[in-house]
Amino acid sequence: MAKHAVTPSTEAAQDGVPEGPRHRLAPKLVACGLALATVYGGGCAYFSTHFTPGTTVNGQDVSLMTEEALSASVADAVRDWRLELQGPSGFTAQVASADVGLAARADDYAGDAFRKADARAWPLDLLSRRVIFQEDGVTLDEASLRDALQPAVEAYNQSATAPTSASSSFDADAGEFRVTDEVPGTMLDLDRVVASASTAAKSLQRKLVLGDAELVQPTVRHDDERLAAATKKANDALALSIPLTRDGREVARVDESLSASWLVVGDDLALGADGDAIGNWINSVLAASVDYSDEVNDYAVDDASLAESIYNALLGQRSDPIEIPLQVVGSRPAESEGARERGRHIDINLSTQYARFYDANGRVIWRSYIVSGNTSEGRTTPTGTYAINSNMARDTVLVGADEDHDGEPDYRSNVSYWMPFIGNSVGLHDATWRYSFGGSIYSYAGSHGCVNLPYQDAKALWDLVRVGDKVVVHW
Repeated sequence: MAKHAVTPSTEAAQDGVPEGPRHRLAPKLVACGLALATVYGGGCAYFSTHFTPGTTVNGQDVSLMTEEALSASVADAVRDWRLELQGPSGFTAQVASADVGLAARADDYAGDAFRKADARAWPLDLLSRRVIFQEDGVTLDEASLRDALQPAVEAYNQSATAPTSASSSFDADAGEFRVTDEVPGTMLDLDRVVASASTAAKSLQRKLVLGDAELVQPTVRHDDERLAAATKKANDALALSIPLTRDGREVARVDESLSASWLVVGDDLALGADGDAIGNWINSVLAASVDYSDEVNDYAVDDASLAESIYNALLGQRSDPIEIPLQVVGSRPAESEGARERGRHIDINLSTQYARFYDANGRVIWRSYIVSGNTSEGRTTPTGTYAINSNMARDTVLVGADEDHDGEPDYRSNVSYWMPFIGNSVGLHDATWRYSFGGSIYSYAGSHGCVNLPYQDAKALWDLVRVGDKVVVHW
């Protein structure tokens, strides 16, 4: 049997020596590795003193620049530096180096920037450009910067729109208090503008576009936890139902139909209530079913005390019944002219600034606080017994005399209900220009002699009074 011959190549392979192309590739790989190492090492050496291509420092292209070259460039840039600011709605402003005392320690600036580079990463920098931000080394006078920008910002803000903070109010459609989102404005916040301009200046930027960060910010935002808490408290108060009683009998009830227009979440995010609105409701609605008179006195709701009780109950989240407090608001002294008068008549007490209408049986059928003639100007309403005359009129104009002799009447007053009792010159009428009645108003801001009444009281009297009804005016 013949033996197979062993070829040299097979023997070589068996001896572990590479054969063919593999044997030739190894030297090439080694050569490439050495070349790459040489290139990388050379790059590290070069970029240890130069910035890599594409590198920027505060937006300035410093490709292949040395630290010394950047230092010289910074020194030149500071001398002719100028910053242009652009903002919303066409706002523009400029500041120059001399305006703000801009100065640079150029060597420190360049040195710090260069230390943020990494020569060992130069291949990566070629693929992804290195961006360096540098502030240290450049200084300015912050007060001068503020002075330079303030006139432009203030002039712009005169026609800009202020932001509106988020708020909470009653939503009639939803039947509850809900948060209304804040509305951004266009007003610039000088402090924020100065801060952004300072940062731009220290990095030697030459253009700054102002955005939302530099605007005046709303003081309250829709996600403010305090606003959410106030809204919840308002809705809890809205759910209250508070009985108002007189001698233990319910006369009225404070519920959502009333409190919705009284409760308010203030700018301080605290729940409050409109005391004036509560008082107006007491006087215009509740009083009609509670006020009464006996033979001597007139009694009316103590509106200030009741309003305070309702206010405290709403804010304190209490629904216990509130007893309506009363107070004496008028009387007929035994010796007064009004006391001696019998039968149907209007009694006008100048001392108490209170008027009452008595029917034929001596029962009070109408009452009101008044403002009579101004005693400080000698225009006291005349005292005596008179009668409503036929000059009664609706929707008329009261024309004053020409006491100052300027050729024009001293006043023209539009009134809806005119009920004269002295000719056509002195009478009872509504005075919608007044906000309060009674007290001592007559002594310093009284009328020209007429008896001024709240609109609703004048209307009620008009519906009751007749020509010929007596009018007794007394102190």
